[in-house]
Amino acid sequence: MFSWDFLKNFLRMRLPHQQKRLAFFFTGLCIFALAAPQIAPVSAQASQATVQEILDGNQVFIQNRRASVSDVARQSQQVRTGNSRTALLFNTGAVARLSANSVLKIGQCANLRRGTILINGAVNACSSGITTGVRGTTYLLEVDESGNQQVKVLEGEVVVKRNATPLVDSDDESEKPTQTKPTAKPTPPSTNSPTKPSTSITSPKTKQFTTIPSNNNTQINLPQDNPQKARPLEPLNASPTSDKPILKVEDSSKPTQPDEVVLKAGEKVEVDPRGALGIIQQLTQNEFITLLQGDLFQGFTNQIPGLDKVRSVFEGLFPGVNFPISIPGIPTPNIPIPSLPRFPF
Repeated sequence: MFSWDFLKNFLRMRLPHQQKRLAFFFTGLCIFALAAPQIAPVSAQASQATVQEILDGNQVFIQNRRASVSDVARQSQQVRTGNSRTALLFNTGAVARLSANSVLKIGQCANLRRGTILINGAVNACSSGITTGVRGTTYLLEVDESGNQQVKVLEGEVVVKRNATPLVDSDDESEKPTQTKPTAKPTPPSTNSPTKPSTSITSPKTKQFTTIPSNNNTQINLPQDNPQKARPLEPLNASPTSDKPILKVEDSSKPTQPDEVVLKAGEKVEVDPRGALGIIQQLTQNEFITLLQGDLFQGFTNQIPGLDKVRSVFEGLFPGVNFPISIPGIPTPNIPIPSLPRFPF
């Protein structure tokens, strides 16, 4: 309302044409700046990842081609590491690190087929059995050779959801051997060939029972093994002697597996190859320290973003224990702020 009144008063003023155009431009710029925070951000999809660092040799491949720093892995392409480690930057701004002997496919989620990935930021990871949902957090996903999976959260929260149907990669399908059916039909025996005596398989002989002649004068007395069968049975009294039931049937049905769990900072969950979620467990002090001193944190030039939040979680879980990673202070650059031009009114 104030901007509209200002604009009407400004139009009534008598100013040179050039000054009026300049002032009109800055007024519109201010109005746009006030309205910009009300625009909802568009959710970005991780459609590509750029190689930022390569450590321990040069065994990083994109679609089986040796990759270098600044190479880009795009949608549906595969990033594979041999003895090397690598750091990736997704187009959403999230960062990830792959351990050695890992296989990752870029798609709607970071599909980890083997190895370990450390993720910080808005990227959902997945495997054959589970899919994670995150919002700006730091966590690890591990997939071993047998297909067992683990999710470990260092900071923030992660929703681990079981896939309704296991994710099967097209490369895995192509590697499966296909069963070939015989194309040639068996040829019937020719009529000109001499006939061989047919050998027929006879069924085993069955014991023949003689029928009892139906004679009205003949009476057959069957032996009675149990004398109680000769007399009529008395009806049972269904009413119990007490208020308690006579027979109690136990419910043998097993408890259903949860479809999703929510992991908080300092928690982990194990998942079997079929996607069955295990029990949420707390990371021990040794586990946390081993992760921070492992291959996905040590040796990289750039620190993982949000490491100060990971330190706050560590100090809250294990008070009095020194954080094993030093966080150097980042100096704030002294950038001069340009002076705004003075308005002529």
